[in-house]
Amino acid sequence: PEKLSKEQIRGLQIIQQGVAGSLAASFSGRLRAPVEARLSALERGIYEEYVAQVGTSSIVVIIDMSPLQGYAVAAFGVDVAFGIIDRLLGGRGKRNAKALNRELTDIELALVRHIGMDVARSLIDPWQRVTELTPDVTELALGTQVLHVVPPSEFVITAWYEVRFAEQTGGISLCFPLTILEQILPRLSGQSIFENRPTRGANKDTRVQEGHLRPMEVGIRAFLGSARVPASDLASLQPGDVIVLDQEAEDALRVMVGNCERFAGFPGTSGRRMALQLTGVVDDDGWVKPFEESAS
Repeated sequence: PEKLSKEQIRGLQIIQQGVAGSLAASFSGRLRAPVEARLSALERGIYEEYVAQVGTSSIVVIIDMSPLQGYAVAAFGVDVAFGIIDRLLGGRGKRNAKALNRELTDIELALVRHIGMDVARSLIDPWQRVTELTPDVTELALGTQVLHVVPPSEFVITAWYEVRFAEQTGGISLCFPLTILEQILPRLSGQSIFENRPTRGANKDTRVQEGHLRPMEVGIRAFLGSARVPASDLASLQPGDVIVLDQEAEDALRVMVGNCERFAGFPGTSGRRMALQLTGVVDDDGWVKPFEESAS
């Protein structure tokens, strides 16, 4: 059965998109280098499935979500950890293939704990929309030995992030059990999210004259949806197989202008070509406003 409404899932997505921005800012400051982070997926499932996806070659961080009762779980690959460690120790942040097959030293574990704290603190500002958090790292380990903090059959929401730095890409996940989410569900409605969103002041220094923008060409893409498929299933795909996406059939497609999500619309045809009829604007919080509302 569905544990969260569609509106509550969308509220969580808005918060986790904010977490991606906080992760990028936090890692950029620590590494003194540009870091990009984006929310690649928000999935519903049970904790046992999440543990299986994390595997034994990941750094696992247990986060106390105080004052909420319960723990969140963060995980990132050893390759990501060694890339960050290399940068912190004066390197270029490149992966060392030989290092991936050995245990972390005490110094490396201490540095990884700082990374875990960065992940935990990245929750504070985005989650202010629904509650004040003072998260703290209570456990950190390589592998799944600390993943016992949540019952295997517990319903969870998992946010998957793609992080890029030093010409490499890695993944970070954040898993939230239903026992935590139940404490904030009434505040996850669209109205509450809008009421508590941070204000953004206009920055005159970053404005570009309209005359400079008009000659530019910008790529536009529409996404049908996404899916996470085990590698074993990918290897056995056959013509005619069906992959179920996270997008519902009646939902509008999101339209990217450059790298920004800006419009929503429905697919169709125009003559002999595929086409998209735009129906609304995506605001800064990720909500779709029909053109009639956005114009008012």
